[in-house]
Amino acid sequence: MSGWAEFIKLHFNNDVPFIKFMGIEVIDTAHGRARIQMPLLPVHANSYGIAHGGICAALVDTVIGIALRTLKYKIVTIETNTVYYAPAQIGGVLYAAAQMEQAGRKILHARAEVRTEDEKLVAGGKAIYFILGEDDGIYGARQKQDGG
Repeated sequence: MSGWAEFIKLHFNNDVPFIKFMGIEVIDTAHGRARIQMPLLPVHANSYGIAHGGICAALVDTVIGIALRTLKYKIVTIETNTVYYAPAQIGGVLYAAAQMEQAGRKILHARAEVRTEDEKLVAGGKAIYFILGEDDGIYGARQKQDGG
């Protein structure tokens, strides 16, 4: 399974436009787990000059999605929940880590934490994902080329 987890890490780092747009880097993947990082830039600020809460919500959904993709399923988000604990300062880096909590036949549950460089807990969250089927590793332009 480590080969698939590495494939997912490389796929998200190289082939997913949203990941590139946000400046997210996948640091580590393992079976049912993932860790990402994202620098907080001035464009991520809210009207108070701190990171907009949507950044943490996006990190929760993203890191959980990556963690669950290591299970070799095609999945879609059913629901996410984000709880905020502390503000994140622009100019820093946020780290998000996720792990699967429970897998059913069609539903996956996972949780995530978002922390600063000094390990301060900024946000946490949970998500539920629906399993569409087995992941074949063919996406986007590659899928269209192969007739999918």
